[in-house]
Amino acid sequence: MKIMTFNIQHCLDYKKNQINIPLFSDSIKALEADFCGLNEVRGSGPLPGYTDQINALSDGLGFSGYFGEAIKVKGKNPYGNGFVTHFPVISRETIKIPDPPDKSSKGNFETRCVLKAVIEVDTKKLCVLVCHMGLEESERRNAVDTLCKILDETAMPVILMGDFNTSPDSTVLKPIYKRLKDTDSIAQSPGKFTYPSYAPEKKIDYIFYRNLNCKSCRTVEEVISDHYPIIAEFEL
Repeated sequence: MKIMTFNIQHCLDYKKNQINIPLFSDSIKALEADFCGLNEVRGSGPLPGYTDQINALSDGLGFSGYFGEAIKVKGKNPYGNGFVTHFPVISRETIKIPDPPDKSSKGNFETRCVLKAVIEVDTKKLCVLVCHMGLEESERRNAVDTLCKILDETAMPVILMGDFNTSPDSTVLKPIYKRLKDTDSIAQSPGKFTYPSYAPEKKIDYIFYRNLNCKSCRTVEEVISDHYPIIAEFEL
């Protein structure tokens, strides 16, 4: 099975600076992803450009999908994470990441969330987590705490993916590395930068896993969004 993570920047075609949902569904299809976790997804709202992007992507792929709201932009427009897949989805939920208690500094604070899905692959159950961590370190620490609680309570094989907004050597990610393996360790080109796609200078996008066999992993160097997607192939 092929698992993909992609920060789609609300389906904005980076080269043309306009929303182009078919471009993104076509890219997922071309990479033959069986499950794609998505960051920076818009839901339906009154502002122009706020449409049900997950359903539109799902329709283009012939997949099912799920949108998990993290915030409402301007109080009315849903924004968060999502996924699309052709595997049967047994359960799905949105888990809010607690905000730091002190947001008085001049940081870029934004409420974030984790999507937790249990899917069925060849009659076996797999837990998949999709996360977009905050820009501030205190937000990322809360995200890691939330993820570790989920991981410690989950016995089945797990895949965790998303935009973590920090580099692999960050101390914030140490609890994740203690619990999961990073697909980058077997990537075609380990340490490949993922952001920004037009002039990559850092790796902030990841796919982690536990109790699975990862056969391959690569960063897809195509300027579609402002992030490169990552795709990995697994065996249960």
